[in-house]
Amino acid sequence: MTLPLRNEVSDPATRDRVVHLVAASEGDPLAPFALRPEKSYVFSPDGLAAVGYRIKLRVAVASGDPIGDAESWPAAIEEFVIRARAQKLRVAVLGASERARPLWERYHLGHLSIGRDVVVKRSEFTLHGRSYRNVRQAIQRTHNSGVKVSIHIEGDLDDGTIAELRAMMKRSQREDTRGFSMILGRLFDGNAPTAIVAIARDVDGNVVGAHRYLRAGRSDLSLDLPLRARGAPNGVDERLIAEVVDWSAQLGVERVSLAFAPFPDLFANRANLSLLGRLGYFAAHLLDPMIKVEALYRYLRKFRAFDQERYVMLRWRQVVRVALAFLLLEFGG
Repeated sequence: MTLPLRNEVSDPATRDRVVHLVAASEGDPLAPFALRPEKSYVFSPDGLAAVGYRIKLRVAVASGDPIGDAESWPAAIEEFVIRARAQKLRVAVLGASERARPLWERYHLGHLSIGRDVVVKRSEFTLHGRSYRNVRQAIQRTHNSGVKVSIHIEGDLDDGTIAELRAMMKRSQREDTRGFSMILGRLFDGNAPTAIVAIARDVDGNVVGAHRYLRAGRSDLSLDLPLRARGAPNGVDERLIAEVVDWSAQLGVERVSLAFAPFPDLFANRANLSLLGRLGYFAAHLLDPMIKVEALYRYLRKFRAFDQERYVMLRWRQVVRVALAFLLLEFGG
């Protein structure tokens, strides 16, 4: 009998299994976000890989790549597709990598590139040279204004610091619950005690920014949620990134994932876009009330760290329903 797919809250035993699979996931900066609380899972028969998913509008949406041993990805994907189609659910993927794309294409899913990972490689990161002048100048401004940065393990933060961070979030109206595929959220609730938290304070000791990073495999850190106070000195985010990249050597981390750059080819070649490209540019800006996609791209390109492409996978005749399901998952909860 084929087990049904459901939106289920994972029990502690399932969550422990997923934690171990995330730890075994190499080269995938989205792997930690498989632990987002509302996700459910389908495991490969050998238990060495799993697909994280959620059902919305009768669409079973897989989040990113399977986690765990890449050799078991095909079996996990097959199990997921079989269960979904047995219930007449549509199947789609949000954020599939170049590695996983061919595995989903076996099930007649088309692909559309939606952007690239942005991964800073510690051994190659530098603030020298003309190419990094903007980042270097931004960081220098924070030093000039007296900003100090400290780095902590989330589970070691004291109650007073947590209260400061939550107060800053509230003042800046920053939510930590949105984001199906690339935000873990639910800060400081005890579910991510090993997360890395970098905190920036101004000359008066007030918190003006913070970044939270999650472990992915043995050698990756992934930015979960950047926080910035209104009126914070310009360059705080760049300073936090640079400090974390430098500090990450203590963990043996080589790659620090910053986020996801949406539609880089679209925004980089705006002057030479075809008619279809101009339509895509217009459509991308329809998301501006929820996320400033072009501003995000222009910020991230300063680090010159574009990595592998990410795709949505779907059947084209289902594009309207799938697109609506994606938007509801990412921005509507």
